[in-house]
Amino acid sequence: MMLRRYHDRPAADEQPDGPPPPSGDDNGNGPDNIERPARSASKVDWVAYAVALGAEQADAEQLTRDQLAEQYGSEG
Repeated sequence: MMLRRYHDRPAADEQPDGPPPPSGDDNGNGPDNIERPARSASKVDWVAYAVALGAEQADAEQLTRDQLAEQYGSEG
């Protein structure tokens, strides 16, 4: 026999709209502890990091590695 548990569900206005926004930390890590690449890392690494921070893939690929490092690599 299978038992079901019934739980009160929060009202629709109490449910979050989505996941919380990403937050960085003081160690240069982005959301969810994504490690920032070294400034000398490949462009591919910088594009992946920028996308992980919310950039559009196509937009990130149009920038140079140095531009990506400048825009997404700041210590904040």
